[in-house]
Amino acid sequence: MVSCVLVGFLGFGCSKDGGAFDSSTSLTTGISLLGDTDEEGDGEGYEMTSSNDGPLLDMDGDNETGPLPCGEGDFCDCDVPEHVPCASAADTPIARAMGLNCPNELQVSISTSGSAAAIGKRSSFGNTNAFAPQEGSQYVAMGSGRVDELDGVGGCNSDLGAHDPGNLPAPLVGSNVGPQTCADNPALVGMGDCSNTIAGQLAGSVNDYTELRFTAQVPSTVNSISYSLAFFSYEYPQWYLSEFNDMYIGWLESEVWTGNISFDEAGAPISLNAGFLDYRDANAANDPQCQGNCVAPELHGTCMQGHAGTKWLTTTAGVKPGETITVVFAIFDMSDSILDSYVFLDNFSWGCEGDSPPTTVPIE
Repeated sequence: MVSCVLVGFLGFGCSKDGGAFDSSTSLTTGISLLGDTDEEGDGEGYEMTSSNDGPLLDMDGDNETGPLPCGEGDFCDCDVPEHVPCASAADTPIARAMGLNCPNELQVSISTSGSAAAIGKRSSFGNTNAFAPQEGSQYVAMGSGRVDELDGVGGCNSDLGAHDPGNLPAPLVGSNVGPQTCADNPALVGMGDCSNTIAGQLAGSVNDYTELRFTAQVPSTVNSISYSLAFFSYEYPQWYLSEFNDMYIGWLESEVWTGNISFDEAGAPISLNAGFLDYRDANAANDPQCQGNCVAPELHGTCMQGHAGTKWLTTTAGVKPGETITVVFAIFDMSDSILDSYVFLDNFSWGCEGDSPPTTVPIE
């Protein structure tokens, strides 16, 4: 468990066991300190004590002290709820496969949309350990094609039928918020895709659309979310760097951010043309990074043999403590309904990293 305490002008400290320290004074865990910060003499101030559990705060002068939820004034005790992985049985619900709705933990309202054949669970992929679960024993597999085709070398090339909305469903939108992102100007939240990453790649109709979404109340003691993902596309190498660019979107609807939260360092969404395509398994003359034959044994024995995918990646994004958020994981074909793409989803977590814009990085 990680606990961090922000104590107004007194400083900030973190420890793994719930203790804390004051970076601007000599206050440390286990040393008592009583004092009234009322410098104006108006009877209002903060009384502080500390114990073996770290500094505690009496915010209202009632002689009762304790940790405060993030977001209340200038004081924050960031405490990540304990999580015990619960994806173990073959009949594990989809939510539990990615770390949600475990017993005695926060429960979320979850739904899926699209073809039932396009969402499933896995415990491995390929001939190596590159795609072992990131928590528990299973993860979610979702695609613009049938997930039961993933283990066949014959190809991932199925039309899911009447699941072609043409446009992104609400709350997803493909419009930018302007020359700035919401990280540059928080007033833009709610005006479109805060990341400005989708519009430039949304070059055609949305077909074979598949999504998983959930609504949750953020615990009052955290300020970020994170999850793991891996993306694969059968469109590589034929349509690499073209407008036929299957896409994955991780959308967050929050008071802090409205838009895509999963994109590479260059601002490209997770897609055939993203910068995280580390596993390339083809003779791809049209790929500047792969002049000639590229080999990725991690994909052999699957329908992505001869095609491409990413490593496990982790996305982290800030949220407001106590708010209600909606998260949408969506994948779709661009303009066509064949040559499918897939995403694996795992290890959804609450955290204390909400002081920076959303990021996606490879898991080493």
